[in-house]
Amino acid sequence: MPIRSNNTLQIENLSKPFNSKIVIVAGELSGEIHALHLIEAIRESIDVEFSGIGSKKLEETGVHVVYDYRNISLTGISEIFLKLKYIRQAYHAITKHIMSIRPSLVILVDFPGFNLRIARFAKKHGIPVIYFIPPQIWAWRKQRIHQIKKFVDRVICVLPFEKKLYDEYGIHATYVGHPFVNIVKPTYTRSDFIKRIGIREGLPVITIMPGSRDNEIVKHMPILLKVIEKLKEHVKELTVLLPIAENMEYHTIKKFQGEEKHILPLKGLTYDALFHSDIAIIASGSATLEAAILGVPTIVVYKVSLISYLLGKLLVKVKYISLPNIIAGKEVFPEFVQHVNPEVIAEKAIYMLKNGRDGIKREIDGVLSNIGTYDSYELAKKTVIAFLEDRYGTLS
Repeated sequence: MPIRSNNTLQIENLSKPFNSKIVIVAGELSGEIHALHLIEAIRESIDVEFSGIGSKKLEETGVHVVYDYRNISLTGISEIFLKLKYIRQAYHAITKHIMSIRPSLVILVDFPGFNLRIARFAKKHGIPVIYFIPPQIWAWRKQRIHQIKKFVDRVICVLPFEKKLYDEYGIHATYVGHPFVNIVKPTYTRSDFIKRIGIREGLPVITIMPGSRDNEIVKHMPILLKVIEKLKEHVKELTVLLPIAENMEYHTIKKFQGEEKHILPLKGLTYDALFHSDIAIIASGSATLEAAILGVPTIVVYKVSLISYLLGKLLVKVKYISLPNIIAGKEVFPEFVQHVNPEVIAEKAIYMLKNGRDGIKREIDGVLSNIGTYDSYELAKKTVIAFLEDRYGTLS
């Protein structure tokens, strides 16, 4: 029987008590990190049994991982066809799990193409949905906002201009600030870091980051190696750091490294590598915002398949692809998208090495000012708990 009044809805909701089960779905490393911090914040306030899609990071904290996202994490549009088999497996695994435990809430973290299907499924079966770090509808596929309005009960935004857009469509949204502002910090001083990784003081240091997904590494590592080769012709004794994503093994990128012995791979020291570098060259993604927060002058590169690029040109409605530039509304970090000439990138890198951090400090400060400083995970947790209390009453 359809529910026809708010009072009836409240009575039905309260007749189904909170069962302390929450399913959370993250589709790649940055989303999993956000999911992990949100889980930790929620656990400080209520006793909850978490399960869902993630990888080792969630598993190590006691989350029951139904499917490992590393089989389905990818970028680009045409690239999706290469992983359709695994995407179907993941969808069937998580929907079967949802039906078996009937959680009181599903929390979706980023990963829109997949997660909007989960939202539809959960809503169809009467399970409420919160979207933490929602789809970038301001950049492309704005029509997704209608799906969000239909299938998502609450949206938790992390970019300053998102809430206004959701408000215009009558979608209940909360802005909590970007979590990176609080968690992206170096661990070591420069001298301690240099001693730890075994390099000489006073040499120029550059960090390269090809991305965390297999298809990103395949596209970007050869380009980055050519850039380094060009740089070495002009910058003697250049130190090159290569942070390896936590969800990735070194052998994944080693085959691209060839004889470049001077490239130093690092695991678990990404923030220190960026903070103590003179410049960075990074594949577009969440790492570009990390670089901005850490104040390192950065060049952004990005390359996908030709089909994905041409489709993206038709669909994407923003001038820039990196978050610092999008937030600033201008080019703070130089971008090289698809047409990536290593020699041109090397020339830009040399210019940035000569001008140092002071040359870009004001621009980066403007980006950070726009984001603001919030206890993002705490605010997100309060949004989740308030929603649950409104729906189920007492949570104890």
